[in-house]
Amino acid sequence: MFIPQLLGGCLALMFALTVQADAYKWIDDDGEVIYSQTPPLDKPYEKMETPPPPTIDPKAAKKEIELLIEQQKAADAERDEQQKRQAQAQKAAAILEENCRVAQYNLQQYQDNPGRRVMDPQGNVTRPTEEERQEKINTLQQQVKQFCKQEN
Repeated sequence: MFIPQLLGGCLALMFALTVQADAYKWIDDDGEVIYSQTPPLDKPYEKMETPPPPTIDPKAAKKEIELLIEQQKAADAERDEQQKRQAQAQKAAAILEENCRVAQYNLQQYQDNPGRRVMDPQGNVTRPTEEERQEKINTLQQQVKQFCKQEN
C-alpha cells in the first residue's frame, strides 16, 4: 500500500539530487546583493559555483529503502494487531454488559415475585421455600456484583 509510493519518492529524490541549478549574484540599484537562478538582463552578474551534490552509494540507498520498507511493514502489523485487540476488548465489554443486564433483571424478578413458581428437572412445577428463594437472591446478587463491576 505505502511501499510503492515510498520507493518512487526515494528514486525521485535521488534524481533530484543529481540535478544542479545555476545560481547568479548581482547588486541591484539600491545596493542590495541579489541571488537568483536567472541572471539579470541589464546588470553585470557573477555566476556562482555550486558544489556538486553528495555522492550516493546505490547499495547504501537500497539498504536504507529496504529498512524503511521493513519499518513500515512492522508499523502496519502493529496497527493491525492493536485494532484486533481493540475489537476483542469491545466484544468482551458488550458480553459483560449483556450479562450485567440479565443478572439485574433476574434479581429484580426474584425480589418482586415472592410467590414465583419454578420447574424442577422432572418437569414438576413447585414454589420454592423462603430459604431457597433467599439463597437464589444471594446467588443473583453475586452475579450482579460479578458482571456489573464497571457500574459500581
